[in-house]
Amino acid sequence: MRRARVGLLAVAAAMTLIVAACADDAEDLEAIEEEGREAFSGQEINLLLKEGYEIEAIQEFVGEFEDETGISANIEVFDEPTTRQQFVLDASTEGGAYDIVSLSFWNAPEFVRPGWLEPITDEYLQATDEEWFDLDAISEGPLEALTMDGDIYAIPHTAIGGMFFYRESIFEEHGLEPPETTDDVLALAEELDELEPDMAPFVGRGAPTFASLGSILGWAHGYGAQLFDENDEPQATQPEMVEAIEDWVTLMREYGPADAAGLTFTEMGETFQTSNAVMAFDTSGFGTIFEDPEQSEAAGDVGFAQVVGPAGEPLQWLYNEGLAIPSAAPNKEAAWLFIQWRMSEDVTMREVTDLHRLDVPHEGTLTSDEYAQFAEEEDLVDFTEALYESFDNVTDVHWPFYPQFAEIGDAVAATVSELIADGGDVEAALADLQTELEEIMDEPVEDPEAEDPDDA
Repeated sequence: MRRARVGLLAVAAAMTLIVAACADDAEDLEAIEEEGREAFSGQEINLLLKEGYEIEAIQEFVGEFEDETGISANIEVFDEPTTRQQFVLDASTEGGAYDIVSLSFWNAPEFVRPGWLEPITDEYLQATDEEWFDLDAISEGPLEALTMDGDIYAIPHTAIGGMFFYRESIFEEHGLEPPETTDDVLALAEELDELEPDMAPFVGRGAPTFASLGSILGWAHGYGAQLFDENDEPQATQPEMVEAIEDWVTLMREYGPADAAGLTFTEMGETFQTSNAVMAFDTSGFGTIFEDPEQSEAAGDVGFAQVVGPAGEPLQWLYNEGLAIPSAAPNKEAAWLFIQWRMSEDVTMREVTDLHRLDVPHEGTLTSDEYAQFAEEEDLVDFTEALYESFDNVTDVHWPFYPQFAEIGDAVAATVSELIADGGDVEAALADLQTELEEIMDEPVEDPEAEDPDDA
């Protein structure tokens, strides 16, 4: 992370991070090179994964891994808040229920600080199946986002930026131009409300959980708004934030679907791909879903745009996710073999060709002739060009990269969701949010490994 992450690392450097030692595992890891893919045949690994297109390749191809290695993979999938809760409960009690967990980059500070994740050290990186894994092939930016204090804590399997989507046929039918600014979006929403009464002019995330935070802060970034300043102080009441939230609430409340205040990641996407909305703002990852005729009624009719706000900054919905090994995992070596398989060029290329997902963080795949040929054959060149533009604009400067992320995200999203549902004074609501954020940041971050004073 840039500004926010530097602030966190300065704090982290002054703390004692409990990091699981890998020395005891080195001998077991060597078995990957000495005995090959069947080194851990007969073991079972348990995966705790967040729902979404990021894990479709795992669900689709996992049988091949099991056949190649003799390892059984048991997969549990939950929505994002539940996935976090399940892992926190298991990790904080050292339950050891999971061998692999989805790691959203925004949860890294919370999970790394108490030593809940295994650092992927040189011992791991040297124990590789060379046909499956090459660290240099993993996209540098996404890998860096999952690295803290010099240690890698997850191998990324997704990296996405913000993107604006619209239905081309409807725009063409009414002679409308694609939006370039947030003012254009608001004006188009008002016009489309009359022109297309059976469709919501706009859709975005509105659910009152931290999973909606990217939509809110991505929109606000275009206004030059920052939720926290360089001193880690909340800035919920700054004029730029007030203006941004007023416009976002107007867009969602007046021009969104009836259930806008409760829309999750999945529900937002379904609203657009089932032809119930004309415009949408979310992650670039939705592009291949919206353009997949097996999943989307909008396929072949999706336009892409990079919209900027009043400050001249692009709307950017940042997300990065990887696969991590919990420190309490009972089968770390088998888990590491699974992660190598998951991020092999073969699996990521078939993720593109079979599952139509073009934003895989694997440079070998992204730069291959097969990738370029697939995009051309499937008429996805416009999307890949928009994807590269999104990657050029992506930024994490607006992100609250703190151990208290979940509390911060829930507080912001709940405030905005309530405004979308019930209306009210945005400025007053943000003043209350400011107080809540100050209280969250003032509370000491608990260290599960800290010595109990009563035991001293």
